[in-house]
Amino acid sequence: MIGTAGGYFSLGKMDYVEKVFGVFMAFAFASGAWAHLLPAVLPITKVTTDMLLLGICGTLLWLLYRRNRDLRLFYWSAAAYTGTFFIEVAGVATGMIFGEYHYGQTMWIQWLNVPLVIALNWTALILATNDLAARWLRQPLAISVLASVLIMAYDLCIEPVAVRLDYWQWAGGVIPVQNYLAWGIVALVFSIPLNYSRIAYRSPLLPIYALAQLFFFLVLLFFYK
Repeated sequence: MIGTAGGYFSLGKMDYVEKVFGVFMAFAFASGAWAHLLPAVLPITKVTTDMLLLGICGTLLWLLYRRNRDLRLFYWSAAAYTGTFFIEVAGVATGMIFGEYHYGQTMWIQWLNVPLVIALNWTALILATNDLAARWLRQPLAISVLASVLIMAYDLCIEPVAVRLDYWQWAGGVIPVQNYLAWGIVALVFSIPLNYSRIAYRSPLLPIYALAQLFFFLVLLFFYK
C-alpha cells in the first residue's frame, strides 16, 4: 500500500517488534562503544563491525517498509545504496570528490576498495536525518536541505573516530572540509526525490538509530585514544 501524503508525517506507536529492535539498537551501539574501550575485546569488536552494521541497517530498512508499506522505499533505498557506493568508489579511486582517502581493514568486506556496508549505513543515515528534519519542517525542499546540513554535522563526529578505528584514513592525516561539503551535496541529491515523491519511510526507529550511533561516536570521540 502506497503511503498517503496525509500519513507522511504520522508516526503512530511502535509495535512489539519495533520496540524490541529499538532497544537492541540502543544496546548494540552503547555496548559497542564500551567494548571499544576494553583492550581485551577490541580485536573481536573491530572484526564484527561489518556484520553488526549489516544486521542493524538491513533490519531497520525492512521494518521501515513493514510500517509504511510503500514499495517505492525499496526502489529509493536501492538507488541510494548503489549511488552512494559508486560515489565512494569514485572518491577512493580519484580523490576528487571527498579528498584523498582510503579504507582500512576494520571494515573488511570490501569490493573495489570500498566496504559493502558503508553505503548501507549512509542510506540509513540519509533516511534518519530526513526523519529528524521532517519533525520540524513540512516543505520538501526545506526538509531535504536541513537533512543535508544534519548529515554534515553528524559526519563531524564520525570522522575523527573513524580514523582512530582505521575505518578509513586521509592523506596527510587531515580531514578536508571538502569531505563534509561533498556529503552534504550527496545527501541533498538523494533527499530531494525522497521528499518530493512523498515516499512513506518515517518511523520512531530512525531517530533511535541516529541517536544511538551518534552516542557511539561521541563516547569514542572523547574517550578512545
